[in-house]
Amino acid sequence: MTGTDSPHRPDADGGRRAAWAEGARAAVPFTVAIFAFGVSFGVLAKGAGFGALAATSMSGLVFVGSSQFAAVSVIVNGGGWAAAAVAGTLLNLRYLVMGFAILPALRGGRARRAVESQLVIEESWAIASDADGRFDRVRLLSSGVVLWLGWVLGTLAGAIGPFRAVDILTYGLDAVSPVLFFLLLAPHLGTARKRTAAAAAAACAAVLTAVAVPDSAIAVACLIAVGWTWRAGRKP
Repeated sequence: MTGTDSPHRPDADGGRRAAWAEGARAAVPFTVAIFAFGVSFGVLAKGAGFGALAATSMSGLVFVGSSQFAAVSVIVNGGGWAAAAVAGTLLNLRYLVMGFAILPALRGGRARRAVESQLVIEESWAIASDADGRFDRVRLLSSGVVLWLGWVLGTLAGAIGPFRAVDILTYGLDAVSPVLFFLLLAPHLGTARKRTAAAAAAACAAVLTAVAVPDSAIAVACLIAVGWTWRAGRKP
């Protein structure tokens, strides 16, 4: 039995190491942007009265930029902790859908799966996804760890560094979030149809934002994407 099983172990170990390396490498471009995004959050948290330890701990435990910005913004504008928690929670509801999709890839009992799921953000979710709709757990974890380090270290740099709120605009840190989502979208624009759909959605979103109805921009962009996808599925 030993002679039969042992030749397969190096291949399995090698494949696992390759998946770890693949996930970490894929996370690097996102991590650079996430670090800059973390700096801007650290600056905002510092302006709201958070100490460096509190801001960095929040990033380490929550690890979701949008909800953290929302929660701190509520506090900056005079809201209470309850309102801040509600704002952050509402923005995190999208992770319920992502969590259901990636659940089959996680292992162990509830506690272990709960810990591993903390590394599920848009970037690690996309890196871990396969063309057949399944997810690779090793790529999820390796990319998630790299992204988490970038976010936490960026927050720390912003909280203890010499940055001010005005520097966020001066250095263009407010543009990091759109850049992150473009990096997520870019690998999926491989065909002319997909590029046309993305261009149409972006153009409509830009126009709606320019005429002061930004709340509708995301909904319209999503409807265009769904419509294009439906048309593509109906064609032979």
